[in-house]
Amino acid sequence: MFACAMLGRLAAVVLSACATCAISLALSSCSTTIPTPVPPATAASLLNGGHDGVLVPLHVERSDLGQSRLGLPLQIDGRSVYLMFDSGTQGVRVLSSVLPRAGYPAAGPRTSLALANGAQVSGALVTLPAGFVGGKPVDVTAQAVDDVRCQLNARRCIAMDGYTGEFGWAFSGIVGVGAGHMDDACCTPLLRALPGNIGQRYVVHANLARPWLLLSPATKVSDTFTMTPMTPLTPPAPGSEGREGTHQWPVGCVQIDDKMRFCAPVVFATGAEGMIRIETDKAPGWLADDKEGNVLKQGNYNVALGVGSWAHRFDGAQVSIVKAKRGENRIVLGLMALQNIDVLFDFAQGRLGLRASRPVEAVGE
Repeated sequence: MFACAMLGRLAAVVLSACATCAISLALSSCSTTIPTPVPPATAASLLNGGHDGVLVPLHVERSDLGQSRLGLPLQIDGRSVYLMFDSGTQGVRVLSSVLPRAGYPAAGPRTSLALANGAQVSGALVTLPAGFVGGKPVDVTAQAVDDVRCQLNARRCIAMDGYTGEFGWAFSGIVGVGAGHMDDACCTPLLRALPGNIGQRYVVHANLARPWLLLSPATKVSDTFTMTPMTPLTPPAPGSEGREGTHQWPVGCVQIDDKMRFCAPVVFATGAEGMIRIETDKAPGWLADDKEGNVLKQGNYNVALGVGSWAHRFDGAQVSIVKAKRGENRIVLGLMALQNIDVLFDFAQGRLGLRASRPVEAVGE
């Protein structure tokens, strides 16, 4: 057995002192400094000698505003780096300022990622040696983030003045373990690049009481999930060329009270804020339209979700309806919507598995 250390560092950073600073990662001109997060020790346990899988504890970080994120330490070029664990994105994104050195081999052009909290991170694609729970490092295509700013229609987002808290206020980047997106031009899926195919199948258990990642789960575990096919990505995402089974999220549908039914790819994102975020390029008839990126409506609703043959219901869920870019509709379930839902990624067979501790949950109980 192992002890899952719950470390509460870097609870929050006061931004007001940096109100006149330029939007960049170089905060030397600010009176407020943001220390580099200290990674916890890495750990892993072999279940039944490894026959039932490899259990890796995730760490919980909480702010004084009541928000939570999951963390996972990695070794990047020999240095331990603490990254936010996100099942909604794919690949490693790390602040260039924490990398051990400069001049890593270029692996592609600059790319940007728009985050659900209004921030945008940008940087070049480079080749980095990344290690996981003490294993042998593997070369991966990753994003070295050197620019953090608010998106065009989110001028007062958390990233104003270059604040890097969009990574989760306690982290130096993101390690994404989810399926692919057509609009996501980054990076090598780290777990799937691990030797021995150990990361081709894994379970994400995001419950904050004891979160964990289970690599190569036994059949008796995976058989408890309801499986649905993922859709192959064409062309494959950068960094995944030559890899079999590059897939994107399956399509599902939500019914929000009696107001709207909406179908789109369903993203299970431990790094996303809130519970349920509907990203639609067409404003529903009961709401006024607005600019891309703006919130059309927020509120608590009864929500029924279906993905393949799996169904789940939230009573009184927190829902945000956001205007998306054309063709980029999504349904995003954030960390707080995943407290009773486990997700199985089976890239070996191109499937996504879902399992809930109960079919209906009343939010707030």
